[in-house]
Amino acid sequence: MKKLLTLLAGTSLAFYMQACSDSSTSADDDPLKPASVYVFGSDYKTGELRWVDDEGVSDKNVKFNQDSKIVGIDGNLFVLERLAADNLALVDVSNNKVKWQKSMGDASNPSDVVKANKDEVWVALEGAAKFVKVSVKDGEIKKTVETKKFNQGKATTPNLVDLEVSGDTLFALFQRSENYAYPAPGLLALYKLSNGDLLDTIKLAKKNPMAMGFAKGKLYVASQGEYNASYGTDADDKRGIEVVDFAKKSSSLVVDGKKLGGGVYSFIVDSEENVAYAAVYKAYGDVPLMKVDLSKKSAEKVSGVSDVEGSLAFDDVDGILYIGDRGSKGGLYSYDGKKATKIDSPKDMLPVYGIALVR
Repeated sequence: MKKLLTLLAGTSLAFYMQACSDSSTSADDDPLKPASVYVFGSDYKTGELRWVDDEGVSDKNVKFNQDSKIVGIDGNLFVLERLAADNLALVDVSNNKVKWQKSMGDASNPSDVVKANKDEVWVALEGAAKFVKVSVKDGEIKKTVETKKFNQGKATTPNLVDLEVSGDTLFALFQRSENYAYPAPGLLALYKLSNGDLLDTIKLAKKNPMAMGFAKGKLYVASQGEYNASYGTDADDKRGIEVVDFAKKSSSLVVDGKKLGGGVYSFIVDSEENVAYAAVYKAYGDVPLMKVDLSKKSAEKVSGVSDVEGSLAFDDVDGILYIGDRGSKGGLYSYDGKKATKIDSPKDMLPVYGIALVR
């Protein structure tokens, strides 16, 4: 990996940012070992964790809260049980049983988890004005970092929705909503990975950012923008994919909602190919997948899937994108850059809600 020296304007701090070739939450512990694919299903009433074996998606499952996110880090599988449960759980991937399950606090709504060091992880909390460092061994909270200074208006939280790591820097993405509206653009905050000390902040170009990722040493942020009167998103320049300029402490669109067809719901990058994949939320049930060439600033629709609200996960070793389609003919798909192929699954499997890779 290459190292990029970034000097932040307006601060005396100078630090190295290692330009990652993949998301900090991807399965990259042992690149020679095949990744295990896990899939979380939800019907908005119940939730279940399954995994892919030689026959396809497993018949067996483990029950969790219906609103849960799954993340693989260093051979571990974390389950973030979100609103109305507010837990973090660790699954033993050797037997697919829960090792521990810890509360992150009432209404904390955990939204992401990334590696802090070999023994600890940082956990983002969307529903609380803080994020926490947690022990991998037992789930105990070791450190709390307050974020209430980023609250918007009378809001009680700045809505931390995504974390990424590059070198010794932790990147935090805040939506900053107030009463379900977005009066201001999103905010990117940079922290010291080891202890959570704030390094700097950068105001983003657009509102309601959803996710971010590194490609070729650059940080890209995808925004959904505000909803329209029909609770969909418009194909305009008020949303899209932007790139952060750390030297200028600014961010600008590279592909707008006009090219994408709406706002970005979920987002992941293939750093080697300098390509991003964006699930575009046009309306409920109408969420196509767009393949975005970040160099050419172009976008094309991926055929074979139609309602990609069920998450994206990219295997940067095998070059395979895993897609969760919640449509009538939906399910778990693998995409090799040319064709989306449905993975066999049990008839009683719940609609795909999340995907994670564990290596």
